[in-house]
Amino acid sequence: MATMVQQQRARSAAEERQASTSVALAPLLVATDSSESADAAIRAAEAISRHTARPVKLLTVHEPLPMVGPDVQIAESPDMEAERRTHLRAMVLDQLERAGAGADWPLEVVTGDAAATIVNAAHHIGASLVIMGLGEHGLFERMLGDEMVLRVLRLGTVPVLAVAPGASKLPVNVLAAVDFTPSSIRAVRLASEIMSADAKLTLTHIASRESDGAVSNGASSVYDGTVGRAFDLVVSKLRLRKGANVERRILFGDPAKSLLACAENAQADLIVAGSHGRGFLTRLLLGSVSQRLVRGARCSVLVAPPEEGPNFLEELPDFTTRFAAYEWAERLEDFTRRNVGRIATLEIIDPDIGAQIEQKGFPFVGASFDPRDGRVHMMLGNPTSLNGKTRHLTRSIIGPTAIQVLRDRAGHDILLRVAHGSGQTLLTLGTRD
Repeated sequence: MATMVQQQRARSAAEERQASTSVALAPLLVATDSSESADAAIRAAEAISRHTARPVKLLTVHEPLPMVGPDVQIAESPDMEAERRTHLRAMVLDQLERAGAGADWPLEVVTGDAAATIVNAAHHIGASLVIMGLGEHGLFERMLGDEMVLRVLRLGTVPVLAVAPGASKLPVNVLAAVDFTPSSIRAVRLASEIMSADAKLTLTHIASRESDGAVSNGASSVYDGTVGRAFDLVVSKLRLRKGANVERRILFGDPAKSLLACAENAQADLIVAGSHGRGFLTRLLLGSVSQRLVRGARCSVLVAPPEEGPNFLEELPDFTTRFAAYEWAERLEDFTRRNVGRIATLEIIDPDIGAQIEQKGFPFVGASFDPRDGRVHMMLGNPTSLNGKTRHLTRSIIGPTAIQVLRDRAGHDILLRVAHGSGQTLLTLGTRD
């Protein structure tokens, strides 16, 4: 009996060593658009690769010219596409020379939707981490960088490191948000592997004074009681050197605001968090805390999504209204009357290709259902006019299987979902003025 137990322990230890080696050697995927805002991602990947011995693969995506509208199409010939891909490759090679890193990394230039292509590539190579540039602090530059990072996080299950401009070394002052969920433990464990050997790691739990009053009695609560034991469990799962500098803190208040303020005061160079949401809607909107950290942080941000993939066919939750087929036409007319003129984003989601934004920033003109041909039509208008005529984009959806409207708690429409085939089309409405 004792021999069997010893054999089981030996097998478990061997499996754990094998898993550890597998994780350690899982490649890093660096996604770059060759811009200067992505230079920091190149330098960070170089430092992490040296520290962890993980190989690096470099990916850049050539996005085809967009379709302007149903009556105006810009066709890209094979020669034009090949020329643009060659030019993009040359720009990335110039970037590697400029950044002083990555000269020997394999580089792949792929055509497609950028976010979906990055996610597919990460899963295909079994990447342990996707590394991207976060963008500059100017509103326009940060908006572009943030949007791509958030889209990759929303579609994929591989953790993403968004590197702030100027970052070039391993993190030395890490602030990790821990709510003791698997995704937050996954995030802090990865952070402990890529931070500097002499780094300071601060584990932070955001509590509510109302629901967690016991933790507000003093600093000892981070070591005693339920929260203290939960912190102990997290620390036990980290690969830390003996005598590593690990602190524990409990914060109160709005999670994102508290974390950003704490990071600013502590001069952290990396914020770490897990992203919640296994279902379609929560993956679509992404955890509000994660999103606000990516958009508001002045330092690099590491976010680990749940390891389970998104379910593109999952129904929206209870605070939505799903209409019967016989009332689609009337309900879409009502939806149009309530929301005409609101700025909207039209997005197509398909399990095979991921998510693609077809139009963004145009006012919503209308949605309708034609029972004669069984199609739903969504129309967005161009805020500018040409020769006194307003241009518009119409998306016709063949064979809809479900129509749902998501409302906020105040009862305002925020999303229209039309399911069709194995995918769906989403019309997301901006906030009201």
